[in-house]
Amino acid sequence: MTVNRSRTIFKQLGPFPLVILAGLAIVAILSVAWLVMRVTDGNEGPPDAVPVSTEITIEPSSGPPGASVRISGTGFEPGNPVQVICQDPLSPQLGQFRAADDGSFTGEIRIPRDDWVSRVGIQQLAIVAASGQAQDSDRQGLAFFRVLR
Repeated sequence: MTVNRSRTIFKQLGPFPLVILAGLAIVAILSVAWLVMRVTDGNEGPPDAVPVSTEITIEPSSGPPGASVRISGTGFEPGNPVQVICQDPLSPQLGQFRAADDGSFTGEIRIPRDDWVSRVGIQQLAIVAASGQAQDSDRQGLAFFRVLR
């Protein structure tokens, strides 16, 4: 009796259940294919270049506005200019240096005077050194300077 009922239901519905099942199977196959492509995208092989670690240090790490600070860095683009700025977009450029053949640089910068620091209203400056243009560079270092008043 069960066989007759199911045949009757299929006769009443026609090919509709088979179309639904086929559609679900196609959607499932396409979903799996899409997921496989997303997971393997960008994993075709070893990267062309190993990311470079950049680092900067400033000494001393605190002082009054207008203080002279020694800055050094490693991991920058050899032979290219290294711009040193405060992270705030309104800040003045603090210095520009040329990276040595090993990607290092050293120099001296002056922390902005009190009028700029007061206008921005901060007690700690984020000092950024970057190869080329800071906003476009993939080689950046960051250090902090605590402003003492």
